Amino acid sequence: RLVGFTQDAAGVTAQFAGGDVARGDLLIAADGIHSVVRRHFAPAEGPPKWNGAILWRATSEAPAYLTGASMVQAGSHDQKFVVYPIAELPDGRRLTNWIAELRFPADQPWNREDWNRPGRLADVLPAFERWDFGWLDVPGLMRRCEAVYEFPMVDRDPLERWTEGRVTLLGDAAHPMYPIGSNGASQAILDARRLAWHLAGKRWDDALAGYEAERRPATAALVAANRGLGPDLVLELVHQRAPEGFSDLHDVISQAELEGTASNYKKLAGFDPALLNARESWSVTPEPRPAA
Repeated sequence: RLVGFTQDAAGVTAQFAGGDVARGDLLIAADGIHSVVRRHFAPAEGPPKWNGAILWRATSEAPAYLTGASMVQAGSHDQKFVVYPIAELPDGRRLTNWIAELRFPADQPWNREDWNRPGRLADVLPAFERWDFGWLDVPGLMRRCEAVYEFPMVDRDPLERWTEGRVTLLGDAAHPMYPIGSNGASQAILDARRLAWHLAGKRWDDALAGYEAERRPATAALVAANRGLGPDLVLELVHQRAPEGFSDLHDVISQAELEGTASNYKKLAGFDPALLNARESWSVTPEPRPAA
């Protein structure tokens, strides 16, 4: 676990819990939402910002629903359920991942977030007891889990800089955001690919500057978009327009509005297929070394 670092004109020394040290040309700090290195850039920042939502995550073995490969998001801003299969089991059932979200008063205390913090099914199941859609039995699915994990939905404000000398930030250390739109790991991977691309063809200082100039504004825009519900905005729009339900979705929201919301977010996040297929490759091909 990283606890500190020092740098000089020749490199960076990283200090770890237990007394170990490591020396390198650069320090790429991917040490998460509680980043020690980020604290160096923003010493007065304080804890992550909680938006009042708690998420419970688990997996359950359950019968297939709809196509057997469908992802479902149901609910609204105050209560939401997300479910999708992640593996087909030998008996035809699916190992199914689910996330249940509830919103609480902003002044309710919460603990330090942790992806591995055990939760209690009894804290969330009662709110979903009536969510049996026929084709998907939400409370039944939830009861099938062996363990459930709980964490608050938190992020941090975008920083004005990620880089100082030979040190820069990457992933959640740089831009922690709400887990909306499959962007947690995805944006960290994009960070890593762009950083590698810049480092492969430039001096280290120009590479770090180019990486930050490209990725910092892009991820800051995503932090803001996720605070505005990101692609989940359509759920809230439908709930506001038809709080008592509806017979035909398109009486409430048009196909163009659905597709436009998704398309705009894909472009912002870098997931738009047309843009991906049109841009240059980000792959880094090492130059062949001369024979010894």
